[in-house]
Amino acid sequence: MSVSNLKVTTIADNLVLKPGLWGQWGLSYLIELNDSEGVSRKVLFDTANDKQPFLYNIEKLELDLSGLDAIVLSHGHSDHTVATVEAVKMAWECKVYAHPHCFLDRFYRSKEGKLTRGGVPEGQGIKEIEEVGGEVILTPDQIEVVPGLWTTGKVPRINDFETIPPSTDGSGRVIVVNGEHVEDHILCDQSLWMNVEDSGCWVITGCAHAGPVNTLTQVCNLGGKTNVYAYIGGTHLVGRQDEYVMRTAEELRKFNLKLFSPCHCTGFNAMSILSKKFPEQFAVNYCGRIFNSWENPSPMVL
Repeated sequence: MSVSNLKVTTIADNLVLKPGLWGQWGLSYLIELNDSEGVSRKVLFDTANDKQPFLYNIEKLELDLSGLDAIVLSHGHSDHTVATVEAVKMAWECKVYAHPHCFLDRFYRSKEGKLTRGGVPEGQGIKEIEEVGGEVILTPDQIEVVPGLWTTGKVPRINDFETIPPSTDGSGRVIVVNGEHVEDHILCDQSLWMNVEDSGCWVITGCAHAGPVNTLTQVCNLGGKTNVYAYIGGTHLVGRQDEYVMRTAEELRKFNLKLFSPCHCTGFNAMSILSKKFPEQFAVNYCGRIFNSWENPSPMVL
């Protein structure tokens, strides 16, 4: 089953290249499409890191979140979940999809062992979402959000290089699972994918903590595909060594991408490398940018 007339609007991202909008360290997309049954749909993917710029950009971009079919949360970090309650209010009730680990308590642990609260911000939990009319659906499995638009579910980490670096000084991320503090490998990370008429498979990621290569491998396994038309979203390559970024690029080339727009947690250095590795496919992303399935965006043109 395929969708048509896909429109992806970047509400929140690190970059701002259009006057009158606010950037932030966060991510949010509004996805509009005709589903496989021909019905017009709207899905919000992530709800940013800073509430005021998020709401400001929605107003300036004249986006209508009323009647949202769903909100999907890519994972349980604050830079993707700060305004879920506000989005549900604007939607006038909707479903909110996430992995079961998304709303668990999370902490950052310093090398001295001090724990600082992280994860989904206070006031944006399941209880608060349900109080304003949201229906929270937690599953580790892939799920069809609207006909033809799927989550990846939990992404298997199967390749030999996309791993979360081990701590060398005792610092790191901690998550509370069944009352126990354990190392947080961000198992709640998930992405969206769909088959789009006249182009192919589109993938939209949050941070891709599971790895962009693992993520695309999961999509291909779920959809029975070997190629992916578009990758839009985070890659979590920020801070990685050049060799790691180049290895990632070489693996990504195997999917024959035609549109590649890495953003948010990719980092300037990795974006620079990727723009050279994918000169015909690379598209700069930024607050207010729109990707349409019926247009071929000029990759490096703003």
